[in-house]
Amino acid sequence: MIKRFIVLGMLLLAVGLQAYPLYFAKRVKNPNRFLRVSISPLLGFYNINTRHATKPTQRMSGVISVRQELKLDRSNKVFFLYGVDYLLHGLNFKSYYFKPDSIQLYTKKLDYNYGLYIQEVNVPLQFRLSFKNERNAVVSPYLLAGYHLRFITTANLQVTQNGNTVVKENVTVQFRNSTLVPQLSSGACVAFGVQKNPINAGVNGFVELTYRYGFSQYYFQKAYSANALFIGSGFLGLNLGLRF
Repeated sequence: MIKRFIVLGMLLLAVGLQAYPLYFAKRVKNPNRFLRVSISPLLGFYNINTRHATKPTQRMSGVISVRQELKLDRSNKVFFLYGVDYLLHGLNFKSYYFKPDSIQLYTKKLDYNYGLYIQEVNVPLQFRLSFKNERNAVVSPYLLAGYHLRFITTANLQVTQNGNTVVKENVTVQFRNSTLVPQLSSGACVAFGVQKNPINAGVNGFVELTYRYGFSQYYFQKAYSANALFIGSGFLGLNLGLRF
């Protein structure tokens, strides 16, 4: 799964570079549309019902983003962004495991290790405010804020005890407060970034510190697991990207 994430990131970047080659040339006079491609590791902040599970820890996580950016004003300071984000994230925790045909007694013995990986596709709708005119400034700091739709595509769960795998399967992860379908919800994000604007080059670089927050908790239901494992989430990321 991690290999697929890395390969997908390389493919997306390759497609962007093929469409917009990395060479120094005169820019189109005052362009109004840009392509932004970025990749970021994620630091996940999860919370769970600790009556039925231990405090979760995160697994290796990351996001790949491809966005279109539209200039909204003549001062080159206000922009609107939309696009697609692919998130791969996960967590580990300990909880119960109820064997088939057993009585579900909550004994507080949390001796089974759960490892959950979730894949999401997000659709961001964002505004970006630059503190400087990006046509004139070599370096321009900015703020970004917006809303995003979240759609869970797949999830993988592994349950182990004493190093032995008890369950390894795809599970249906849903949102506790969903929109239209159980796998669809929403969230918000804010970011502070710095963009390098080579005046005579066709490609800009940027770095931004981003925080994502999901409005709804995740959950899954299996006969062997506790029913109230609602999982809240937030993510801190450091985006490294190019603007064409």
